Amino acid sequence: MNTETELKPAVAGEMEYAGFWIRLLAFLIDVILLSIISWGFVNVLYFIGLWAWRGQTLGQIAVDVQVVGTDGRPADLRIAVLRYLGYIICWLTLGIGFLITAFDARKQGLHDKIADTYVVRVPRK
Repeated sequence: MNTETELKPAVAGEMEYAGFWIRLLAFLIDVILLSIISWGFVNVLYFIGLWAWRGQTLGQIAVDVQVVGTDGRPADLRIAVLRYLGYIICWLTLGIGFLITAFDARKQGLHDKIADTYVVRVPRK
């Protein structure tokens, strides 16, 4: 049963060979789609994993800051997940959720308020 959307096998002599540029375009589409999917997955693992493990991403380690609960305890998996969900909400508000950090007395962004966290300076060892 053939439908209009079904590809028909090429008959010898009727084949049109796909050239370099169209094949490159197909490859680039695949790479972009795969990059978007894998970037999202890696992003989730990176932030949630590092916050839950040591309360710091690599960038936060570099500038000597750490995520802690509002009670001062180290971040855990629950906090890390809530904080990441807060990040998503901040992005959906076109960054306004992050921007409020600049105007809050305790320097909390929307994601910090959702997860009950502070980002605090830590002394160098």
